[in-house]
Amino acid sequence: MHPVLFNVPFPDIPSLGIKGPLPLHTYGVLIVIGFLLAMYVAWREAKRQGQYVEEVLDFAFWALLGGMIGARVVFIAVNWQDYLAHPLKIVKIWEGGLVFYGAALGGFVAYLWYSHKHKIFGADKLKLADMMVVGLPLAAAFGRLGCISAGCCWGDAAYHLDAAGQIVADLPVTIQFPEGALAYQSLLGSETAEVAARMREIRATMPLIPVQLLDSFLEVGLFLTLLVVRSRKWFHGQVLLTYGILYPIVRSSLELLRGDAERGYVIDGVLSTSQFLSLLMASASLVAIIVLRRRGMAAVAEASAP
Repeated sequence: MHPVLFNVPFPDIPSLGIKGPLPLHTYGVLIVIGFLLAMYVAWREAKRQGQYVEEVLDFAFWALLGGMIGARVVFIAVNWQDYLAHPLKIVKIWEGGLVFYGAALGGFVAYLWYSHKHKIFGADKLKLADMMVVGLPLAAAFGRLGCISAGCCWGDAAYHLDAAGQIVADLPVTIQFPEGALAYQSLLGSETAEVAARMREIRATMPLIPVQLLDSFLEVGLFLTLLVVRSRKWFHGQVLLTYGILYPIVRSSLELLRGDAERGYVIDGVLSTSQFLSLLMASASLVAIIVLRRRGMAAVAEASAP
């Protein structure tokens, strides 16, 4: 799955625990590409509206910082026992272990701080948020492609054995992670002895649902939907809250196809952590969109009154 694009020549620094050469991980590169693309969309949107062009560029750094911290903190909180036993794994973000909801929360907190610092309040705060969120699905789409390279966030099994004992995929498109990938290592320890033996034999996982690829396609569809909404919105904040409703629907549905227990559960085997957060996010967004729409309609009625 090409987890490493190439190695960068670098000397060994034993005192810092650094051993060269340094690998350039595909996962990190794709996350950066997705982030830059999302910021470019926000910048173009600001230019189109002739407002907040400098603010969008200025906020980019804080969005990245807040998003990365939030994504990592939430993942560690869900899997704290693993990191308690291996604390050095906390810094190994190239191995995966980022939660999108954590990134969204971290980015949101950074936005609240930034908008307050620069005295962006009320409708202007919502207007800028609409600009920033349009390209967010593209960042998520590239992030999911990064998950494929890192071998994380894998889907459920999608195969059966025929009468001859041959592995037969249940879907037209499946994915198998090679020996050494995170998915392979995790499944090797959780599958039955028979399945584990077959994995060692083929030196890969059994066929899995390509949920990361499906997620990427759906994120692109969500991006196109937000483009339509932003050109037809009735009130500031509508793009942000539309995303806050549609993304949880997409995420909750895809959770049903996931096969990695590492993502955590609120109710074991019934409600995953991401599904629980999806429920909270969608509920809050739905309430907010109703309130803001009513305010917008009231303002229009007041302005048109004789």
